[in-house]
Order: sequence, then C-alpha cells, then structure tokens
Amino acid sequence: MTCAILAGGQSKRMGRDKVTVEINRKALINLVYDKAKEVFQDIIIISNNHKTIQGIEAPIMRDIMPARSPSVGIVSALVYASNPYVFVLACDMPFLSTDALKYMVNEVAGEDIIIPRTKWGFEPLHAIYNRSCMAPLFRLIEQNRFKVTDLLPFVKTRELGEAPCFFKEGTSVFANINTVNDLEMLETA
Repeated sequence: MTCAILAGGQSKRMGRDKVTVEINRKALINLVYDKAKEVFQDIIIISNNHKTIQGIEAPIMRDIMPARSPSVGIVSALVYASNPYVFVLACDMPFLSTDALKYMVNEVAGEDIIIPRTKWGFEPLHAIYNRSCMAPLFRLIEQNRFKVTDLLPFVKTRELGEAPCFFKEGTSVFANINTVNDLEMLETA
C-alpha cells in the first residue's frame, strides 16, 4: 500500500501555506509524514506548491490535472502509486495516530474504498482508495463534480464506524487545521 499525503491546497482560510505552519516547532506536514513513516514504506506527497519540503524524503508529485481539489489530488495519487491501494491523508491533521492507520489498513478486504464515517460525515482525506477508483473519479472530475463523496455510489465502499483508535486523548484523529483560530486553539490546549 502506498500512502499519499495531499499538500496542494490553497490554504485560503489559513491565509498562508498550511504545509509549513508550525506546531511545537514542527511543520504540520512533518507531523503527518512522521506518523505515516511508522506504518508505510512507500510514501508520496501530492503538491503543486512545493518542489521540496524540509524534513520530507518522499517524492513530491504534481496534480495530473489543472483543477485544484482533493478529488484531483486523490486521482493523481492513484496514478502515481506503485501499489493497488493508496491511503490518502491530508497534510493538516496534527492528531493523526498510527493505531488508526494500522486499524484501517487491516480492514481492507477487496473493497474500492475503505472510509471512516463519523457523526460529522465521511472522512475522505483519511481513507483508502483502490486504483479501481480512477475511472469513476476521472468521469466525475470531467463533469466538474469535485466532491469526493460523489464517488461512493459508483464503487464498492466499506464504511468504518466510530472506533476507539479514531480518538487521541479525546480528540478526533480526523481533526484538521483550517484557520489561524484553529491553530491558536491548538497551541493553547
């Protein structure tokens, strides 16, 4: 399985590149990358914004299409991956846990997508995608349908409900940093 960290977002709500935002003197993407390294040997970064990232030894690949959306990042990861499954992660999840990653990897049983579903909805940027998702993703992108969950009716999906490993010290591992306010709350916690 390949792990792909999506790091090509525009960071509009943050007002600056989220990849390089520091938490406890460590860039946000490095927190995600370091956790991913504990589980995956094959890691790629998908980003149009960076040629190199300090502390990241994984190859940085560009989106294969000009539209900027998580769907394009996911299909790009599937194209570049050397394995049939890709665990897609957002670069802005500081509470990521190796237990949650391992749990999900162990839940793969031939489905096209393995995706957590919490009371807040699906978590498409902490999910596992099979290369079989490429054709339907391309079709959706061509139709300007960029919502990742639009893919679910077209593929064999395994939903994972709430699990203890999806929480780290009471905080969801899916929590992400979108705004300066999110960052300030995290730093004061």
